[in-house]
Amino acid sequence: MNTSQVSLSSVSRLGLGTGTLGTLGKSASSSQVSGLLDTMIEHDITVIDSADSYGSGQAERLLGRAMRGRRDRFFLMTKAGYRDGNLPWPLGILNPFVKKALHRTGRRQCFDPGYLERCLIRSLRRLCTDHVDVFFLHDPSLEDLKRLDGLEQIKHLRTNGMTNELGVSSGDPTVIREALASGIIGFIQTPANLVDATALTGCWDECARQGLTVVANHVMGPGNFGCPELTREMMMRAASALLPEKAVILCGTRSPAHLVQSDGWVRQPLEKDSAIQMMDNVRNARHAM
Repeated sequence: MNTSQVSLSSVSRLGLGTGTLGTLGKSASSSQVSGLLDTMIEHDITVIDSADSYGSGQAERLLGRAMRGRRDRFFLMTKAGYRDGNLPWPLGILNPFVKKALHRTGRRQCFDPGYLERCLIRSLRRLCTDHVDVFFLHDPSLEDLKRLDGLEQIKHLRTNGMTNELGVSSGDPTVIREALASGIIGFIQTPANLVDATALTGCWDECARQGLTVVANHVMGPGNFGCPELTREMMMRAASALLPEKAVILCGTRSPAHLVQSDGWVRQPLEKDSAIQMMDNVRNARHAM
């Protein structure tokens, strides 16, 4: 197994989400991404979360360039499962269109073990590293997990050193419970906005009991905005209160200032009773709509 300078015990509460870095036609610049990573190091923010589908691999390419010479300063996670274009340069500019065509023809996802391994190999090349710290299945269904024999068919990705840990990214409690029952994963990635939290708090509690790490995304999910009194600060602080102690909260941004601000918010969680009341208020507001 590969080891990083950043150990599990020093994984930061806040992490950088990179879903917007490689957006088609609006990709971040290399200098922007390098600046984000500079800020992360300065403020002891260690976690980076990406996926092969973000900008059809462009987010990973940008990260790979920005991490050169300092890969060991970061806890690096990526995901696979959505089909994507994989045309080589100079045809790579067409990859987002290939991806859309695949999705429109019903070939949106694939969790075949061989396909997942090829995806991870390509991700490692783009990220300019020999391993990631966590490799997630990206929104698998319950049937997908069962076809993988409870993840038994991809355990070799961990034992051969390509990833230190395996995980599942999903907002479906049934999928999460199936993944937890496998005994193979070390990480669960879930939405953590106040709407989804109602259904997922039981899963988070089970992760805490098993000593697994929760990675929280979509903290500012659109459902929260049914309550106009909720600020971004309140949503981040509420999520930090509701999530287990062993959890990472992702902030998807290109702005170093926003990243630092969010880091301050998650380090000052609300009282848990207040966060639970906010969750109930959001649920009641949605039911009244």
